[in-house]
Amino acid sequence: MSNPLENVTKDTLSAIAKAQTSGILETTGIYSYDLSELVTLIPVVTPFRDIVARKASPDGNPYAVWRAILDITKSQPDPAVAFDYAANEVSFNEQDFQARYKPLAYAGLVTQDAYDLAKGYADPYAVATFNVLNQLLIAEDRKLLGAQSFALAAPAAPVVTQHATGGTIGAVSLYVGVAARTGSGYYYGSGNSQGTSSVISTFGSGSTNSVTATVTAVRGAVAYDWFYSANGSTWYYYTTTSTNSVTITQTIASNQALPTNLPDLSTNWKGSAGVPTINTSADNGSANAADYDGFMASLTGDYNGSGQWVQPGTGTANPSIFKSLDGAALTLTGGTITEIEANLFLPLWNQVKTSPTAIMVNAAQAQEIANLILGSSSATTYLNTDTSGRVSVTAGGRVGEIVNAPAGGVTVPIEVHTSLPPGTIIARTDRVPFPQANISSVLECRTLRDTAQFDYGINRNPGVAGGGPRKEFELRTVSAFLNRAPVAMAVMSNVA
Repeated sequence: MSNPLENVTKDTLSAIAKAQTSGILETTGIYSYDLSELVTLIPVVTPFRDIVARKASPDGNPYAVWRAILDITKSQPDPAVAFDYAANEVSFNEQDFQARYKPLAYAGLVTQDAYDLAKGYADPYAVATFNVLNQLLIAEDRKLLGAQSFALAAPAAPVVTQHATGGTIGAVSLYVGVAARTGSGYYYGSGNSQGTSSVISTFGSGSTNSVTATVTAVRGAVAYDWFYSANGSTWYYYTTTSTNSVTITQTIASNQALPTNLPDLSTNWKGSAGVPTINTSADNGSANAADYDGFMASLTGDYNGSGQWVQPGTGTANPSIFKSLDGAALTLTGGTITEIEANLFLPLWNQVKTSPTAIMVNAAQAQEIANLILGSSSATTYLNTDTSGRVSVTAGGRVGEIVNAPAGGVTVPIEVHTSLPPGTIIARTDRVPFPQANISSVLECRTLRDTAQFDYGINRNPGVAGGGPRKEFELRTVSAFLNRAPVAMAVMSNVA
């Protein structure tokens, strides 16, 4: 009969060697693990998805199609007629519109070994399903706002202004390149527009030089990628801005890191880790064929004869209001935000005689509006105290609504949207009070298939981690975005 100790392997002895101490110490390792709950630190805030109506498609057409009678009031004949004469006939303009259905999907995988090892602690399959669903909800909020299937227009050549101070540029020559991004490119790095470069800029002397480059606003762009070149052919990524201008303070010989002041800017470029690139001969991915056209695209793109959204300047002009502040900041006049009243409220009233339902802003612009209004000497501020009236007061405040003076004093809510990049403000209209408008939902997410889970069959992939016994699944939706009244909406871009 063998000794039981002979069955103890060297590996086992090595594993318990740390217990061989003089007495029992902390290093002996005789203690338990305080294993608390599994937590998830992923914010899921999807306000735009939550307000857009969802409606199932009644058939399998690859396009959601609707017809519209367009406003051509300015083209109508004079109604005044002489006695005994027939009246002039009213003109009509009917236009078909189409929205392409496209899938959105994320997949998940859980191996059987991971499931077994988590026994008694968590259900890996449930955790994976929940988190994949959360990411799909976030993605849909972003795509409903910023998805775009057509290419942005190439920017004009940047205008470069030299400064003798503000940087470390010496007596050198340089070029500045720029390309524009859509909302989809901002959040998923799917690409930028065709790039354009400046003419050569030469400093004759100095060592503290800098340059400011400005480009004409690209309709539909929410951000601009900037590039530096010493010779006009070898380009290095410099930074990305939410406005159509940049200040370059140094020469570079390698790609710079992505800026940290733009929240949620994609860290993946065209599906892989890296930084943006510039292509001066063709579109560099701003047209995403896998995208439907989201809210921003429906407000900035032209439409062709079939009623599909196309690049601005290549079809019938989009009837929505568009204004670029070209890097200027919001200002205060008469207790209201000057630019919102002048560039959103007044043009919309002049165009459709109605007021928007809400002003959509990024958190940065919401804070700026609050600071402007509440920081004004004309603002009435109430300090709420505690029960003693002395010890504690509540500081700060928010501006929840803004009065639309051109529309007769209608109050318009200010909404913060997590998927609207900084620098862009949208006046959204959810209801158009036109006679017999026949619009149940101005904005609509039409679904061929709403969010559903599909489980894949079991297979094996030898020699690959995760290729063993496993459960794979996909959460998928097939949808199109409809905007039936762009004429009642407005966009203000490049807000500092």
